[in-house]
Amino acid sequence: MGNILNKLQMWYDMYIVQVREPSIKLIDPIFHHHKIKTYGNDLRNEELSLEERSRAALHIGLLTYTGGVTAAELAIEYIQDMIDILIMPDTSGKASISVLKGLCGICYLSPMNQNETRENHLAEILISYLDEDEDSPDADPDITLVKFWVCYLMTIVCCNNMPYLKLFNEVGGQMLEKRLESLSAADWFGWPQNYAKIFLIMAYPKMQTDK
Repeated sequence: MGNILNKLQMWYDMYIVQVREPSIKLIDPIFHHHKIKTYGNDLRNEELSLEERSRAALHIGLLTYTGGVTAAELAIEYIQDMIDILIMPDTSGKASISVLKGLCGICYLSPMNQNETRENHLAEILISYLDEDEDSPDADPDITLVKFWVCYLMTIVCCNNMPYLKLFNEVGGQMLEKRLESLSAADWFGWPQNYAKIFLIMAYPKMQTDK
C-alpha cells in the first residue's frame, strides 16, 4: 500500500502540481501606484470639468480602499485637491458625492489620512454642508443625498480617532446636533445603517442618553 501511495504522490507532483495556475497577488502595488498617479493627474487637471475631476477622486478612493497601506500613503497627497473641489462654488451635488466617496475610501481605517483631512479643515467643511437649507429654492436637487454621504464620511474619519470626534463636537455644537437629529429621522432606505443616528450617538452620547 505504501508503494502505491508513493506512486500516486509522484504522479500528482508530476502532472497536477506543475500545471497549477501561478499564484495571483490580491494586491498589486505597482498597479495601484500607477492608477492612483494617473487619476491624480486627472484630479489636478483644471482643463477637465469638475465632474471629471470628481470622478477621478472617486477612483483614487476606490484604489486606496483596495490597495492597502501603501496605496493610502500614496493617496494622501491628493487629499487637499479633493477638499478644494468640495469648497468650489460651482461644484454640483453629484460631483460632491463623488469626492465624498473618494475621501471615504482614502480615510477608511487610515489614521494618517484621517488626520490629514483634519489638518485641511474637512470637519468645518462637512459641518457647513449639513447646515445648508434643503428647502431653499437654490438648493441642489441632490443635497439630501450629499448630506447622507457627509454623515457616512464623518463616521469614517472619526473611527478610532477621538481627537477628530472631539473637534466635530466642539465646532458643530448644538447646530450639528440638531442637523443630525433631523437627518436621523429621514428615510435611509438602501443604506446599511442610519449614519446620522450613528454619528449622533458617537459625538453626543450623553445627550442621547438623557433623551
